[in-house]
Amino acid sequence: MSALLIVILQRLAPAFALVDYPDRRKRHDGVVPLCGGIAIFTAFITIVFFQNGGVTLPLNFWAGLLITLLVGVIDDRNELSAAKRLAAQFAAAWILVNPFAGASIVTGIALPDALIGISFPLLTIVAILFVVGLINSWNMIDGVDGLAGGTAAVALFWLAVIALWTGAHQLVLPTIVLLAAVCGFLFFNMRSPWCAKAKIFLGDAGSTALGAAIAYLVISLSMRAEIAFPVLLWIVIIPVIDTLSLIVRRLYAGRSPLAADRNHLHHLLLDRTISPAATTGIIVAASALCGGIGCLGIVTGVSNYFMTMGLLVPLMGHTAVVFLASETRVKRLRAFHMVTSSQLTSMPQMAVRTELNTNYASASSTEIRSVLSDAL
Repeated sequence: MSALLIVILQRLAPAFALVDYPDRRKRHDGVVPLCGGIAIFTAFITIVFFQNGGVTLPLNFWAGLLITLLVGVIDDRNELSAAKRLAAQFAAAWILVNPFAGASIVTGIALPDALIGISFPLLTIVAILFVVGLINSWNMIDGVDGLAGGTAAVALFWLAVIALWTGAHQLVLPTIVLLAAVCGFLFFNMRSPWCAKAKIFLGDAGSTALGAAIAYLVISLSMRAEIAFPVLLWIVIIPVIDTLSLIVRRLYAGRSPLAADRNHLHHLLLDRTISPAATTGIIVAASALCGGIGCLGIVTGVSNYFMTMGLLVPLMGHTAVVFLASETRVKRLRAFHMVTSSQLTSMPQMAVRTELNTNYASASSTEIRSVLSDAL
């Protein structure tokens, strides 16, 4: 159903202005429809909601998911401000977490005595922040063909395995159905011998809704199967670390944490002349490996403390890759700056407008120096 809807919607997307144009940050070829997320969640809702009246998931999940999806569609068409998007995401997260349900996520670690009395509201806030964070993590990682969908697919796969193993049967059907819908989308989005480049994108609607759905499944699995929340973070640790790393680097550079740039992990790999398909493969494989480690730890009963401390390993690995890739990019830009400047200064000066006394060489050199300075 997901694949069939994509075939239909990609023809209708231009009429509804749901298309993406290339620019300085988005370097894809041509105009691409932004209706992949709509197709995925239309198929997902149709199957799950109408399966026994959708009782496998509560009403607050459907409400929060639809708000996230609708805001994403509006953003795809009209490009909402960061403040409006964030406000809508917090509202959706509050509905998804449902703080009046009387349940709480499982920490798996002993809380200090001072926090035991306020553990429920504190953990509710943590859950809301986690939902908002994962919404933005999947939105931010959606920068290469097949990347957001691929990481979502491996996360959903491991969540389904864990749900089956721990007996959280109410979560199995929704997780597998969403996984199938994502796979239908990947056939048109992930580069392969039969798909040279993406024919359709998730759009903000799809990436944010995937983040919201996966966040809800992680929290629900923690509560229903009594699995420590930090252990389940292994399933989504790559998008989470990449987002946190990016926010820290933006703040360190004196920029807004919500400002768009090309400093994501996938951008750094692309700038090292790694192909888009290989970049997607590397990050998806790393995400699958981390999810497998988390699943193995749950199945074999590894201590929560050990699994939580083990999250430092992917954190250090990501930091090392970002540092090395950033250093390589800076060296290349500096080398390009030196070569270009020397070539331009040796060019003969040719007057363009005598009354202004300007020339091609000086103008081009100044412009390139300015651009490279900003990049560095």
